[in-house]
Amino acid sequence: MNKTARQCVLEALTEVTEASRYSNITLDNILSKNKLDPRDKKLASAIFYGTLERKITLDHCINSFSKKPVEKLTPKVLNILRMSLYQILYMDSIPESAAVNEGVKLTRSCGVTSAAGFVNGVLRSFLRSGGKIPPIKGNSAHVLSVKYSCEEWLCKALIEQYSEKTAEEILEVSTGAPPVFIRVNTLKTNDEKLIELLDKNGITAKKTSVPHCLITESGNLAATNEFKMGLFHVQDMSSQLCCAKLDPQKGERIADVCSAPGGKTFTISEIMDDSGEIVAMDLHEKRTKLISDGAARLGISCVNAKVADASKHNPQLGVFDRVLCDVPCSGFGIMRRKPEIKYKTANETKKLPEIQYAILVNASNYVKPGGCLIYSTCTILKEENQEIVKKFLCNNKDFEPWDDNYMECLIPQKNSSDGFFICKIRRVK
Repeated sequence: MNKTARQCVLEALTEVTEASRYSNITLDNILSKNKLDPRDKKLASAIFYGTLERKITLDHCINSFSKKPVEKLTPKVLNILRMSLYQILYMDSIPESAAVNEGVKLTRSCGVTSAAGFVNGVLRSFLRSGGKIPPIKGNSAHVLSVKYSCEEWLCKALIEQYSEKTAEEILEVSTGAPPVFIRVNTLKTNDEKLIELLDKNGITAKKTSVPHCLITESGNLAATNEFKMGLFHVQDMSSQLCCAKLDPQKGERIADVCSAPGGKTFTISEIMDDSGEIVAMDLHEKRTKLISDGAARLGISCVNAKVADASKHNPQLGVFDRVLCDVPCSGFGIMRRKPEIKYKTANETKKLPEIQYAILVNASNYVKPGGCLIYSTCTILKEENQEIVKKFLCNNKDFEPWDDNYMECLIPQKNSSDGFFICKIRRVK
């Protein structure tokens, strides 16, 4: 028997919060297994992602009205309270009474019947108090942590590295539905034609300041014939800006050392008019297949996907005109796309700079004299960005900044893109 939308949400929330699984993969698997209709899928997605991105705020509310602290509640009961409070606080389309009743009903249908009275009591108490988030007391980092549901250590780091005002602006745009950008496949179509075709599918697409980058509204892009025909691929504006900064030229030899799933490789190929050679590397064969499959869908032939360890030099690959080194990172620039990122501990990110530096050093071995190297991440923390580059340039005198503006950190609230870091340097000998 198929589960209801809210039962699916509860299962997905419990898996993500207890087993640290990826939110999008977890929810997609559960929804496809239970065959919900489009309306229920939309409801489930809204409750699931909303609850996940507001988890700390919701726990603050629970602790204010529950005799038991959140740490003592079972995962199912805690997540029922979270998703019920989310509906009350943030979903105007759902009546408060319905959110309470559905929460109580969920306790009975999911094997925690004994908690029905407790869930009902907490939710009713919250509504009697006015149904608003209780006052938040503490230092600036704690207030931002609760207000925007983000780990306190990260709020503190953002305040220290930017300012309290900028930190709050960054966190403010980490909630809510993010914009969806696509890159027009100029090998097959142009901006105007694609906009017209998508419009016939009920999808609004508009040009941006970045060439061949469109921002879209509504609709399932992957389900369109235009997607299947390879007329575009989904890619954030920040990644497209990164490819533009690389400035690949027709006929050149390019390396993308951490390529999968291949978005930047595809954009580089299109800029080069599918000429030259792009060696797209990834550590796992399964992920290199994603690159090959994506290139085939887009009609790209210049991509050579290879299994390779980005931290170990392979001299057989030779040297390249340009090298893109988009390293694994904490992902704090894309929190609005993957809300579980906001709950990483400081320990989970501690070893990343060491890994990033090793990959950058190895990538530099592939750059020919006079060639350029791009180092990029989708995070906004300086220890993974500017500090890595400064250390590299200090220890590698064969490289120098490309120009006066060789480092750029994109802040999401300023240009609607994801948070991103791009650095361009040159091999001088």
